[in-house]
Amino acid sequence: MKKQLFALLACGTIAAGATIGLTGCGAGDNSITVWAPLTQQTLVKKLVNDFLAENEDFGLEVKVDVCGEDNAYAQVSVDPQASADIYGFANDQLMNLKGCGGLSFLSDVMVEKIKSTDDALAVEAGRIGDKYYGYPYAADNGYFMYYDSSVINETQAQNIGDVIAACKKARKYFIMQLETDGAWYFGSFFYGAGGKYDTEWDGDELLSANCNFDEFAVDVNGVASTTYTIGEIGAQAGYDVTHDKNGAGFGFLHGNDSVIEQQLSAGTLGAVITGTWNAAKIQSSLGENYAATACPQYTSSLDGRTYRMAPFIGYKMYAVNGYTKHVSQSHRLAQYLASETAQQQRFDSLQIGPSNLKVQQSDAVKANVALQALFSQKDYAVVQGPLPDTYWSVLKTFSGDICTGAINSENLKAKLAELIEGLEA
Repeated sequence: MKKQLFALLACGTIAAGATIGLTGCGAGDNSITVWAPLTQQTLVKKLVNDFLAENEDFGLEVKVDVCGEDNAYAQVSVDPQASADIYGFANDQLMNLKGCGGLSFLSDVMVEKIKSTDDALAVEAGRIGDKYYGYPYAADNGYFMYYDSSVINETQAQNIGDVIAACKKARKYFIMQLETDGAWYFGSFFYGAGGKYDTEWDGDELLSANCNFDEFAVDVNGVASTTYTIGEIGAQAGYDVTHDKNGAGFGFLHGNDSVIEQQLSAGTLGAVITGTWNAAKIQSSLGENYAATACPQYTSSLDGRTYRMAPFIGYKMYAVNGYTKHVSQSHRLAQYLASETAQQQRFDSLQIGPSNLKVQQSDAVKANVALQALFSQKDYAVVQGPLPDTYWSVLKTFSGDICTGAINSENLKAKLAELIEGLEA
């Protein structure tokens, strides 16, 4: 059997553990390097060992280094040729990684294989034009609603107004991060009313950005308004939610992860919109009252019609570096690291939501309350692609101004026009 060599290296700002044969990021003539997050180091080393044991003809040593999926482009773009042969990345970095030469496309045979084994949206999240550049392995990047079932019943959980009313009655909070850094969440009000935001890129250069928030809104039944735009419906919904609280302040509460933890400790969390990273602490706190569901619908105070929140959803995948010296071997290993076997182990050990359809249908995944809530939205969730910095900055400001009341019925149309102009700049 080929000797196996691992080296945990500092890549970017993260360093870890003991090192063997310490080198710079990137592989030599007789080895390849895999980047994986710090939390997945033990698992990825095991998977590589398993792969090498099953493929004694592989002929290369494998080094496992530390680099998070969220930091992939930041690292690869510094020097693609010196970067890992295989690395994990979040799909919203796809265009930028392609632009810097950091991606090798999958063969047609492999594309057909992953189309037959993995979630269709996850597979498409790795496509640029007619080529595919990623092996999907995680489908759990998004947000949905957790709630206390002793405060909110299943019917109430379907509408955000009913959720907040139940929280106020029970002197609890409905938490959503909107005031200080709410761009990621606030867009769901617009997208659920028919909003679209399309970008065109040349590598990491934005060529164009267009949104349709000035078009008429479309409700849950697919019926278009003749009076109110997507922007008006979405913005008004955000305003209504963020200002819905009783005299004692219960009801809506803006808050990040630390606020969520505080309210869990105080026993005053009724519901919260957040992601899978908070599942364990919420489940531990709520116990038998732990429940989760899709982001709720909302009834517009403007036209009385019902719209749904449409959250972002994202995927993680393995890439093969376009500059690797070992193309075929790297693709073999990358495919294995994203395989059904690997995804099952990734879920079992780390509760990472799989993109593989068989693993999604396993009893353990079906029993995972948070993942089932997330998966229930995929028919209408918005796949988060690459977005310019201006998207985040102008929507963050708009969301914050909605929360503080700086945007109100008197200046809403003017502020929406400024928002659209900023998004398309």
